[in-house]
Amino acid sequence: MANEVATRQKLINSDKMQEHFAQVLKDNAPSFLSGLSTLVGLNPDLAQTNMGELTSTAMRAAVLDLSVLPDLGEAYVIPYGKRKKVNGEWVTTDVKPQFQLGYRGIIKLVQNTGLISHIGGSVVYEGHDVKYNSLFDELKIGNEDYDPEMDEKANKVGYIAYYTDVKTGERIVKYWSMQRVLKHATEFSETFKGPDYKDKWGNTPKTPWYSNLDAMAIKTVMKDLLKFAPKTSKIAQALAEDDREERATVDVTPVDSHENTIIDVPKSEPEKKPEPETVTINDDIPNPFADVEETKPTDAPLFDEIGELQ
Repeated sequence: MANEVATRQKLINSDKMQEHFAQVLKDNAPSFLSGLSTLVGLNPDLAQTNMGELTSTAMRAAVLDLSVLPDLGEAYVIPYGKRKKVNGEWVTTDVKPQFQLGYRGIIKLVQNTGLISHIGGSVVYEGHDVKYNSLFDELKIGNEDYDPEMDEKANKVGYIAYYTDVKTGERIVKYWSMQRVLKHATEFSETFKGPDYKDKWGNTPKTPWYSNLDAMAIKTVMKDLLKFAPKTSKIAQALAEDDREERATVDVTPVDSHENTIIDVPKSEPEKKPEPETVTINDDIPNPFADVEETKPTDAPLFDEIGELQ
């Protein structure tokens, strides 16, 4: 694995790679490739992915001017793979990278438009004394000063997302109960099978809805909040792409192996650049490896592995 990571990072930092992405991303190329190299170092399983798929996936974040470094919580490149037995041992094979927006990325995209002055999200606890009217979508919080850090028995009951309209100064709030969040995850995420689910080995799946529930829930409520909020076509398309990615994650694991696995999951997310005039987010993102079939690293010269960059 260490050799695969080193080989992949050498390729990412090569002169030919730098030259190609300088044509595609201009001045942003060095930071993009540096971030991609760091990401592979932080998550070695990404070194097992196809180079073309990896760069295309990471480029989707670059097009949105978002970082893929996990600590920033703006966007993620997550390796999915299947597990099978080889010589009696379980190994991960067919690793595929998947793009996923973080809710910090959504906040950055929305704030950059200048249409919204502030946007955020939070966990709601029982101690907040929440009263929600589902008929008129109205939320009342009886105890806004409640501090869950001071309560050993703090119990989560839901999530909110909110933004302040620049023109009116009005704060718009969207609330989802915990039950609604879990129902949504069960219905729309192929990797979520209920909060208490464990595989046949007794393990909780290592997927975002299990290991990063709060961040996923806040992002889900935030996307619901933004359905009727002022936004650009760029943001609308980014949110639609994120929905498709989540719903397209299917179980491709053989019947006799472990569940479909996210090999590594981003940790909990922590909390102005001008927006480009037009941005297309689709599968036509330039990719220097699109027509090249990749092989395992060997002692051959670096670019013999993937062919010459176009």
